[in-house]
Amino acid sequence: MKNCMKSIVVIFVFLVGLQHVNAQETVLKEVLLTTLNSVNELDLSNLKTEDLMEYNTGLTDRIYEILESDKVEKEKVEAMKILSNDTERDLTDLLGKKMHKKYVKLMEDQLKPLIKKDKTLKHLF
Repeated sequence: MKNCMKSIVVIFVFLVGLQHVNAQETVLKEVLLTTLNSVNELDLSNLKTEDLMEYNTGLTDRIYEILESDKVEKEKVEAMKILSNDTERDLTDLLGKKMHKKYVKLMEDQLKPLIKKDKTLKHLF
């Protein structure tokens, strides 16, 4: 009986540990949007900055539609990759090729802390 209880406790602890490993911290939508809009060092015109912020609001909504969906992780990654392709095209149209590259580089650096919390975000850019 004593060995049985030990086994049950070990299994329970193992299952709780698995639950903790699989859980990802959630990234707040506002934090993601603020990060995407942090473009002061790019020296964009006020009009371009406003257009980018408007675009990023819609982009953040689309990202969270994916992240909060009932899809399995693999499907979320695929959806994020498709969104990434659309975003690349849209941002190139909005910012121009050269500024788009600078923006992507900046975002890759600024999104690192958020990507640590939710790995699906690494497929965004």
